[in-house]
Amino acid sequence: MHSRLAAVIEYADSARTELIATVDAVPETLREARPSEDAWSVAEILEHLMRVEKSVAKLIAMKAAELQSQGEPSREAAELAALDVSRFAGMPNRELKRAAPERTLPRGELSAAEALDGLTQSHQQLLAQLHAADGLALSTASHPHPLLGMLDMYEWVWANGAHELRHAAQIREVAEQLGTH
Repeated sequence: MHSRLAAVIEYADSARTELIATVDAVPETLREARPSEDAWSVAEILEHLMRVEKSVAKLIAMKAAELQSQGEPSREAAELAALDVSRFAGMPNRELKRAAPERTLPRGELSAAEALDGLTQSHQQLLAQLHAADGLALSTASHPHPLLGMLDMYEWVWANGAHELRHAAQIREVAEQLGTH
């Protein structure tokens, strides 16, 4: 596996581990409760994350297909410059309020368990797309992010992990507001 791909997968898996630990700290009976009328429940946060991750997996698949459709698909260089992750440092900061794009808003139709299962499936989809794209020049395939500007496919995966850490912090806030901590 390409070293850059291995690094972003490791980060995504690490963020997922932290997210799941945060969810596990909230009693199951409270995961569908909103701490206030205008706040998301844990279930809704998980549904939002599932929707975002599915979109990222589809984006990776689309860009990989574009790279493969070239007569001779471009291959990733053996070594790439270090990934500049400084642009993602502020993403987990909950003091900076951000509005989610309409297509990623939770519909509130899933239980917490269903949303968690869906999130597990979306992560498997993302990993499958990344493994299928291993070796392709993912650093040359880019797409605009609504907040961060143009990102290559490695950066998209890193951004997804940072996004999960942002919402892990939100889940901790929800738990505190519901009186579980």
